[in-house]
Amino acid sequence: MKVAELIRQLEPYRDFDIEARVHLEVMKEELQKRTYKFPHDTYNAELSVDDIGHSDKVVLIGVEIMED
Repeated sequence: MKVAELIRQLEPYRDFDIEARVHLEVMKEELQKRTYKFPHDTYNAELSVDDIGHSDKVVLIGVEIMED
């Protein structure tokens, strides 16, 4: 995704907060043990700009899973 495209999509929502979630697939063996069969564990996350690579024109976004 290009930064300009993301900016265009978010422009109408400039006063909104950004929340992130990470979905990690549950192994089949673990899923069979659960009563609720949702195939992913979901974690709240925080985004950060890890690096801006000017030479290759890439913005690297980091994701840190937050403790609940």
